[in-house]
Amino acid sequence: MPFVPNQTHLNVDHARIAGVKAHCMQEASIRIGGVGYAPAEIIQVYQDDLDAAEQVAQAKSALKGALSRAGRIRASTQAFDATFKCWIEGSYAGQLAVLDDFGLVLKTRATPSAETKAKAAEKAQITKAARYGAGKT
Repeated sequence: MPFVPNQTHLNVDHARIAGVKAHCMQEASIRIGGVGYAPAEIIQVYQDDLDAAEQVAQAKSALKGALSRAGRIRASTQAFDATFKCWIEGSYAGQLAVLDDFGLVLKTRATPSAETKAKAAEKAQITKAARYGAGKT
């Protein structure tokens, strides 16, 4: 189960520590689950939990800050890249190897074959007939 600290969890830890300090410090050993613990050891168990929760909170805060910074930098980079890409395409137009070095792949329009053109014309005639002659002539 992942560690997800919440305020109730932290309040319980603080209360256990306060209770041990207020009522158990005179005890030499407290038996819990068949094992003897000194009061300082019990306090340390809860303090370790609080310390871990604090580390999680700091890590979450750091992650949130890093994600925010990365998002701002990404947006800035994308704006810069759009302009730089135009410069690359203008400066190295027709030099496919150089454009490829920059990671640019030019989109080329496929020229339709005669068969494709014939099928398109046939479909257009069928559509025109279905519309009772309405549309382009």
